[in-house]
Amino acid sequence: MNQSSARRRLGALPVLLATGLLLAGCGDDGETGLPAPTSTPSAPATSSAAAPTTPAPTTPAPEPAVAPAPTPEVTPAPVVVDFLMPAVVGMTLQDAQDLIQTNGVFLSLSHDLLGSRNQVLDANRRVCTQNIAPGQRVTGDVDGAIDLGAVKLDELCP
Repeated sequence: MNQSSARRRLGALPVLLATGLLLAGCGDDGETGLPAPTSTPSAPATSSAAAPTTPAPTTPAPEPAVAPAPTPEVTPAPVVVDFLMPAVVGMTLQDAQDLIQTNGVFLSLSHDLLGSRNQVLDANRRVCTQNIAPGQRVTGDVDGAIDLGAVKLDELCP
């Protein structure tokens, strides 16, 4: 089979699928679109017996769908820590943050001590201040509570 015949066959595939879907949607509901034939009896019925009637089959009504109970949203429990605050002044900001993270605090803040510059590279900054004194006990959920003041490595601490 060459490539052009393969392309033609693949190109016909979407057309065939679309046609099949359209035909599947046109189910036989008993209506043909033609008027129903009318018959006029030529002779009246002479039978005195009533025509037997059969009850129409009944289908049980579907049971109402029961929506599943909503599952409660699970919120993770805050991480509770208990450690002594290390001395991080003089360390690079990245190393100080890594050390704090080893104690279970995954979010520590830092700010630029010489203005409001963005801190793009933490490894290029030095810690000059820390808001929790070295040796102080840190307990509870303290994510975001530890704040370090930093400057660039080639700058002096104020």
